[in-house]
Amino acid sequence: MRSTSAAFALLLVAGSAFGQPMPTVRDLLAAETKATQGCEGSGDPAAIREQCVLRDRLSGRLAQAGYCWGRKGQTDAKKAWHPCGPDSIYIDDVEAVRR
Repeated sequence: MRSTSAAFALLLVAGSAFGQPMPTVRDLLAAETKATQGCEGSGDPAAIREQCVLRDRLSGRLAQAGYCWGRKGQTDAKKAWHPCGPDSIYIDDVEAVRR
């Protein structure tokens, strides 16, 4: 019981990020959109690279939240983030690392 309580308390502290609420999916989507725009922009290569890295991290967090980018058969222009479903494009990152 003691270890369960300690583990739960640790999850609460880690999940709250020093008292701040965890970002919502809406927050993540907005941040990913902004980072994508910065990544596709022009100007300082270091700033662009930073935005691309941020975009990739946010994409990973969206995937962890159960969101997918695009559906099977869609053109790139029509792809958007959505809750994953049977027709979603899903890349198994763990399996990709094993190859």
